[in-house]
Amino acid sequence: MNNSKIMSLSFGKDIIKPIEELDRRTGFIKWGKKNDYPFEIINLYNSSAWHSGIIKNKTFYISGGGLDIVSGELQQFIDNIFSDFNMNEVCERMTFDFEMFGGFAVKGTWNKEGTRVVRWEHINVDDLRMSEDMRTFYLSDDWSVMNQSESKTNLRTIQALDDNNRQGTFILFYKEPAKKFKGEKGIYPKPTYYGGITAIQTDGDISKFHMYELNNGFKSGTLISMTGGIPESVEEENKIRDMIKGRSQALEDAGEIIITFSNGKDNAPEVHQLNGNDLDKRYQILQNSVQQNILVAHSITSPKLFGIIQEGSFNSAEALELFEIFKNSYIDMRQRRLEWMLNKMVELSGYIGRVKLKDVNPVNKKEEETPDSESESFKSIDDDFELKVFAEFGVNESDYKVIKSDVLEWETPEDEIIKRENFALESIGTIKAEINDFDKSVLRMLSKGEDGTSISKALSKPLTDVAESIERLKGWEMIVEAKVTDVGEYVLDKLPETRQFEVRYKYQVRPDVPPVKTKTRDFCKKLIDLGRLYSREDINMISGRVSRDVWKYRGGWYTNPKTKVSTPYCRHTWFQELVIKR
Repeated sequence: MNNSKIMSLSFGKDIIKPIEELDRRTGFIKWGKKNDYPFEIINLYNSSAWHSGIIKNKTFYISGGGLDIVSGELQQFIDNIFSDFNMNEVCERMTFDFEMFGGFAVKGTWNKEGTRVVRWEHINVDDLRMSEDMRTFYLSDDWSVMNQSESKTNLRTIQALDDNNRQGTFILFYKEPAKKFKGEKGIYPKPTYYGGITAIQTDGDISKFHMYELNNGFKSGTLISMTGGIPESVEEENKIRDMIKGRSQALEDAGEIIITFSNGKDNAPEVHQLNGNDLDKRYQILQNSVQQNILVAHSITSPKLFGIIQEGSFNSAEALELFEIFKNSYIDMRQRRLEWMLNKMVELSGYIGRVKLKDVNPVNKKEEETPDSESESFKSIDDDFELKVFAEFGVNESDYKVIKSDVLEWETPEDEIIKRENFALESIGTIKAEINDFDKSVLRMLSKGEDGTSISKALSKPLTDVAESIERLKGWEMIVEAKVTDVGEYVLDKLPETRQFEVRYKYQVRPDVPPVKTKTRDFCKKLIDLGRLYSREDINMISGRVSRDVWKYRGGWYTNPKTKVSTPYCRHTWFQELVIKR
């Protein structure tokens, strides 16, 4: 060993932590020790194909269906005409930030009077820094610059929403609650996959390692023999080491390098094997472990739902059930967070109403469709047993008169069903309490095809009074599209006592699908032929008897032949109906 010397160069990379410290010169809280944590999150997204694919698919599952107007006249809100993006596009960007960073933000602009917000814009979460009280938001054209200033990086501020100052612009910001670690103030969001960051980084590093191995021919554990003699000083040795290692500890250098110095080849150390000859197997084992950790960190129940086919994957039926678990445990929760913000935006925009996010299908939906895209595909269930259970409950529809009927969309939450049920009954009570003889006269003449002008003349009332009465009748849903409804007809006859009305549920074909060209499943046909009306309690009890939620699981995949849109339910649905016994 007197004639040779060995040194080792190893390459490593520290994981940046989301440390939050005050920038004393400007007043904002830094996101990361060097205010660079968002860059690390973005780098993870760009480096791992698994991670980025999951983020994209999650974004699609949460907001890819767009916004649905539940109540109110909100099309102008959806259009968001004073912005470059409509509200569906804004929502999609909010969702992407939510999945990427764990939070999202929008900028609102008040009208001149300060009465309502006239424009909504998405703000990238990674573009924001905040004051410690989270009331002031900072934006910069380049957060990579250490010394931020108005002149150098266009550093500027926007305040959070303040109802006492309705001028200019403001920021609405939401972040998912998370535990604080040492060095954190809880200002900035954390992604849901935070526990899997090391696995995500490793996945990206493995891909890069293989690429650079091919590019430069180095493998981890490369040995370099310097046979020109041993360096005379430590300084000379370090200089040679730095020349080989390069300026940075980068993955491009493909791992550890062993350097030997010796006086001639005869004195060079003999190395038989550094890392073994089964590196391909070791990489595969590591890669499988890393990918599994990424899935767990992202709460993925079935990789197949994200277009990932693994050995031993679940079959299509099992994958769909796992999708329901994933939807109930993850997607629904994320949608509720976004919907809360969106409906706050509706309120600030001066509208009365509510929006919700439409559900979309898992990526493997095509496997669940039958060759004829108009036919229906179902899970295997005991039809005869379930039909017997359905026949035990409910009342005969022929004994009841339907006053009003509304479609219940797939997976309408039970609290929404109850709310709509109460509203239907309360509406009857409101009509009985508030309708007057003049309104009844207007309604009667409308039923005969008279217009506002003729009604005004006949009743010797100003046209404005007639118009106001018509608006009241519309609000009570006694007039829809210039036609008197069944509710209106009952008022003209004799409005029964409120307690005589009931809310029941009926299973029937959706109104927005074309006639089936092949065959409706026997189960659906027989269920409809039962001619039963069910209470909400009936349906919940049936669900318990048949061991499935019959509000949701009404059938299999259906592809509308006109729109080519596939849905995870069949052509039939539940209708909520306001009825009265004949």
